Amino acid sequence: MDRPALRRVLLELIGTGAEPDLAPLGLADWAELDRIAALHRLEPLLHAQQRDNRAIPPSVAQGWHAAHRVWALRAMVQRAELAETCGLLERSGFEPIALKGAWLSAFAYPEAAQRPMRDIDLLVSPETVIPAFEALLAAGYRQAGASEMALDEVVRLDKHMPPLIAPRGTQVELHHRLWERDGRLDHASPTGDEMGSRGRALTAADGLRYLDPQDLLAHLIVHAVYSHRLDCGPLVLTDIDLLLRAAPIAWPRFWTEAAAQGWRDGARLLLELTALYRPGAPIDFSADRGGPAPADLLAAAPDLLLQELDRRASAGLAAATLKAGPAKLAQRIAGRRQVAGEAAVTRQTGHEGGRLGWAASRALRSLRDLAHGDVRDQSRQLAALSKWLDR
Repeated sequence: MDRPALRRVLLELIGTGAEPDLAPLGLADWAELDRIAALHRLEPLLHAQQRDNRAIPPSVAQGWHAAHRVWALRAMVQRAELAETCGLLERSGFEPIALKGAWLSAFAYPEAAQRPMRDIDLLVSPETVIPAFEALLAAGYRQAGASEMALDEVVRLDKHMPPLIAPRGTQVELHHRLWERDGRLDHASPTGDEMGSRGRALTAADGLRYLDPQDLLAHLIVHAVYSHRLDCGPLVLTDIDLLLRAAPIAWPRFWTEAAAQGWRDGARLLLELTALYRPGAPIDFSADRGGPAPADLLAAAPDLLLQELDRRASAGLAAATLKAGPAKLAQRIAGRRQVAGEAAVTRQTGHEGGRLGWAASRALRSLRDLAHGDVRDQSRQLAALSKWLDR
C-alpha cells in the first residue's frame, strides 16, 4: 500500500466513523503506518481507541500500549512544570494564560496520555514578554537553541519567544500573540480580538488561567490552518471534537466573528474535516453564510495533516515559490523575515556557518527533498491552500 493510502487508513483509525479495511495491510505496511503514527504522537490515542481491534498485529498494539504508558508519565511531569512555570510567572507579576494542549489534555480528553504535548505554550502580553522570558532564565530555565533574532525583533515580528527548557526537561514557549501578524506567512493572516481573548480567559479548577473554550476553538483553527497549513498533525481533529463535547459553543457568534476577522474559510475547512473523520462532533454549520470547503482541499488534507516532519520545510519553500514566484524563494533562502508595513530582519545564522553557508545548506536540502514525488505533491497542495486562503 502506498503512503497516501496508509495516511487515510491512519486517519480512519483515529476517527469515530466506520472502521477501515485492514486486511490488505502487510507487515511492511504496518511498520510504515506505525512509524507515521509515532511521528505525529498518535500511538496513545490509537491504543485507547483500538485496543480491542484484533486486526492490529500484536507487536504494533503492544508498541501503542507502551507509548501510552510513556506519555502518561510524561504528562504528569508536564502538568507539574506547567503549574510551576505559571506560579513562577504569577509571583513575578505576570499573568500567564495556558494555551491549546494544556486545557485539552486536562479537561477535554478522557486521560492526558491520549493528548501528548510537545511543549507548553503560555500567553503573556507583548509589553511583558521579554521580562517574563528573562525571569524564567533567571529561575534556571535554559534556552533550547541560539536566538535567530534580537528579542525586541522577535516581539515585533513573531508570535512567541525562543523555546525554553524547564528544569525537568519540558519545552516552554512564551507567546505574546495568539496569531501571526499579516505578512509573516505565505498568505494573508486573519485579524483577531487579542485583547478580548485575554479578557475572557477563565481560571479553571486547577487554579490556572486558560482561554475561554470558544476562543480556544478559534485559536486551534487559525493555528492549524493559517499558521501551519495543517502540518501540525491530525490530533487537531480530535482536539476539536472533544472540545466541542466538553464546552458549549455559541455558533452564531462563532461564524459572525470568523467572517469579520477573516478566518471563516479556515474554520469551514477544518470543521468539515472534523465532521468527516469524527462524525459525532457537535458542529453547527447553519449560521455560516459561506459555501463548503473545496473538494480538492478536503481530499488533500490527509497528506497535509500527516506530512513528513523533516521534509515539510522543503515542501513549504517550494509552495511559497509556486505561489509568489522567485522573489519569495530569494527571501526564504536569505532567511529574511517581515510583516506588513515594517522593516524586514534577516535571521542570525552565524551558528549555522554564516548566511551564505546556511543558504547553501537550505537550498541543497530542499533540492534533495524535492526529488521525492511525495514532497512535490505536498508543495502543490500547500500552494493551493494558501491561494484559497487569500481569496
